[in-house]
Amino acid sequence: MHLFQHQIHHRGQAHAMLAETTVKPPQLDEFFAAGEAPLREAEFRELGWSEAAVWGG
Repeated sequence: MHLFQHQIHHRGQAHAMLAETTVKPPQLDEFFAAGEAPLREAEFRELGWSEAAVWGG
């Protein structure tokens, strides 16, 4: 339980730090499922990411 709460804390920190910049914070409250790649395609493109770069595929 402590580990889970600790990662929530750091996720909040990352969001707060990005919110103070001109960088739009990405969605940090979700996990990624392989079958949902088309749903995140535009956000990944905007961030300069690719499925292969993130997942090593």
